[in-house]
Amino acid sequence: MKLFSSPTSPYVRKIRILSAELDLSSTIEVVATNSMDNPPDLHAANPLGKVPALILDDGTVLYDSVVIFEYLDAQHGNKFLAQTGDARWNCLRRHALADGVMDASFLRTMERLKPKNEQSVLWLGRWESAILRGVDEMVQDQKTAGDRFDLGDIATACALGYLDLRHTDLEWRKGRDELAAWFSALSQRNSVQTTIPG
Repeated sequence: MKLFSSPTSPYVRKIRILSAELDLSSTIEVVATNSMDNPPDLHAANPLGKVPALILDDGTVLYDSVVIFEYLDAQHGNKFLAQTGDARWNCLRRHALADGVMDASFLRTMERLKPKNEQSVLWLGRWESAILRGVDEMVQDQKTAGDRFDLGDIATACALGYLDLRHTDLEWRKGRDELAAWFSALSQRNSVQTTIPG
């Protein structure tokens, strides 16, 4: 299998963490790519030109991180995403929350790359508010986390890691000691530690 990847993408990081958990490093070739350069091989795999995209051994292509995640997890016993019941819906909701924080964080990153006089104060404010509301909801979710480690937790770790990488000014840990402690403990897990973006 071949995975189109970007070293700082939190969406790709979800797949990299799962790959480490399932010990798939020898079966997935990671292809570093910069989607901003409009690489034709990525566009051939994913018409949206986004990472991650996974080419299976038979040539089938999967894209969108949750689709790739669920496919790989299903091939290895559904260990990280329950297939039925309340646990599945709770996990998918937490995943959606984390992905939403990632989306707003990425948009804020891109907006701040523009010259200052071209940046939208309105949109920067909306994205910042969405991020912080999302992180506040994560505080509530992690109160019942226990030793759970599923797609929702992986996505949450990736979202918080991306905030550490790109948005330290938001100080997401401030007033959120329980979430910060949860993230610190989870970050000691080998799959999380070895995929920290740099």
